[in-house]
Amino acid sequence: MYQQRIRALLRTIWFQLILLTLTMTTARYCMFHTFVDSREIAGHEHALTSLWFTGLRFDLRVAACLLLPVFVAGLLLSVKAATWRWLKYLTCIYCALITFVIITADVSNYFYYQTYHNFIDIFAFGLMDDETRAVVGNIWQGYPVARLLALTLLTALLAAALCQWLLHRLPARRWPTARFALCLLLSLILLVIFARGSLSTFPLRRNDAQISTVMTFNKLAPNGAMALVWAYGDHQEDAHFTPVTARDGDALLRQSGLDSLDARTPPNPWLAAHKPNVVMALMESMGSNMMVFDHLPENDLLGALRPAFQQDFVFRRFVSEGNGTAPSFAAMFFHSPAQNISHSSAQHTVLSGTPYSVYKKAGYKVIFITSSSRMWRNLGNYLPLQGVDDVYDQSSLMALYPESAPQLTDWGVPDEFAFRLAEKLLAESKQPLFISILTITNHPPYIVPPHYHPQPVAAPDALMTHAEVDQDEQLNIMRTYQYATDALGRFIADVKRSARGNDTLIAASGDHQMRRLRAIYPREQFLDRAVPFYLYVPQKILQHSTWRFDPSRPGSHKDIFPTLYAYSLSDTPYQALGGRNMLAPQDDPGRAFGYNEELWIDAKGAYPLTGRPAFYAWDPDNAMSLLPAAAVPGDGQQQKMSSYPALLKWQLNARVKGITQ
Repeated sequence: MYQQRIRALLRTIWFQLILLTLTMTTARYCMFHTFVDSREIAGHEHALTSLWFTGLRFDLRVAACLLLPVFVAGLLLSVKAATWRWLKYLTCIYCALITFVIITADVSNYFYYQTYHNFIDIFAFGLMDDETRAVVGNIWQGYPVARLLALTLLTALLAAALCQWLLHRLPARRWPTARFALCLLLSLILLVIFARGSLSTFPLRRNDAQISTVMTFNKLAPNGAMALVWAYGDHQEDAHFTPVTARDGDALLRQSGLDSLDARTPPNPWLAAHKPNVVMALMESMGSNMMVFDHLPENDLLGALRPAFQQDFVFRRFVSEGNGTAPSFAAMFFHSPAQNISHSSAQHTVLSGTPYSVYKKAGYKVIFITSSSRMWRNLGNYLPLQGVDDVYDQSSLMALYPESAPQLTDWGVPDEFAFRLAEKLLAESKQPLFISILTITNHPPYIVPPHYHPQPVAAPDALMTHAEVDQDEQLNIMRTYQYATDALGRFIADVKRSARGNDTLIAASGDHQMRRLRAIYPREQFLDRAVPFYLYVPQKILQHSTWRFDPSRPGSHKDIFPTLYAYSLSDTPYQALGGRNMLAPQDDPGRAFGYNEELWIDAKGAYPLTGRPAFYAWDPDNAMSLLPAAAVPGDGQQQKMSSYPALLKWQLNARVKGITQ
């Protein structure tokens, strides 16, 4: 009976392997036909073949890894009738469970890609650290959770029923021993090969997903389960801090093309005697990918922000450092490439060189305002440790402005109340203030405050070809976007008209691109990561400073505070991390680049940081677009792009754990 039991088990294992593989391949097929534009395929037929072949290898690897334990257990437990009964029972449950997990991972990967334009990555674990109730509420409202869950459960139960049927139908005849042994050996060899995904020295790895210069192909190659495993590994590594050596830091600095991590503002006696207030607003989802559709009179996406964008400095060849709120906030305000720094093992460590500490040492009162909860990412506890004097959040705003309480959503109160408080603090302060603001309204589920009367918005065909929602929902998203920019614009206008208008700098940028808008790669890969950098510097300060505005200068979040320091602090050292003054009379060529986790830009064009090395030149007819033809960047450029992220990690470890010789 042992032989018949093993043969029944093998039949079940191979059935389950085929089922799981087909499930993952079908999910990839659906993503391909939903997210890949036909214009991306032209000229990349070979890469398309690699996509399906590499994807199949990833699918077989996941399925074989999950089923090998059943094979091994079966060899041991099929000897006796009693253990065979238990094996049949547990195998059916296990097959149902892994089917459920695989389908859930693939469905999650589908919607994750739809939202974040990437397979499941480390940011997914960061979402778990957000307001749990709000995240769950958004998922429930924004996605067909109940139907998908029911369908997934039904499929898992069907897989269990089929496994039970196969295991109970033992073969009637015995095979010759040699034939049985050969079948057993071949099954083991094939499962091991599939589990490795490769016949070469190394098993199938993450690098093998980089099959093309077409970024979408690289992101579709892994299945949801594989992406989840990688994301978990990154998450574990992300939270780990170790001492670093000065030698490694020096090497990374040279390879990055930088002369130092530090910088100093020029001496300015006038600034030393007249310290201005500084306000930096990090705006939720204020992405350029939505802003490019602003067109009066039919589609007003700026509202009251329009005069400020026309009168002041705006840099549009600019990218966010992260692709989520937490990564961008951590990078900008903590100089941390680890998004979970504020609730990690380093949450009790005082960090040197942050904007908060720089302004604190310069004699400023340091304030943080958010229209969300202060306990998002443990900021309520972490910010005071980093030198923030006062933290205001939705509770503070509801106490100060009771009319905001009825408008509270799962994520917070409307942004206008955060700006109203900032305006009040500026008016009442007797010392220079540094105020950082984090907004939240322009976030799912996209609720426009009932008292707000939006300006006209429209969803033309050019926009709807990028939209991932229907027209009614897209219009609601656009109204919410307009509300947020309008709130910022009203704040800027009010401050300019006030007594503090001549001694207050105001800066604003988006934390990441606008969600629910797909990008057509490669032309729009910059636009997919772009955010504007707005800057108001009072004329009185400009008259006592040197400056030159070149709107074509490329940059990223790393450049915001070096620019603010230059026009608010005299002869002050700071940690630059490759950032520079965007208004400097002469740009610094070594730092004249923009860095996003997935894209590097400079005056020539853009370089994806994932996939095969590639360079795309700026389109001379469209400042926000790239030419589709790819070139291979030089070795020096590739070295800079690989060394700079490593340098960011090095400096964080140095600040958290110290430097050894």
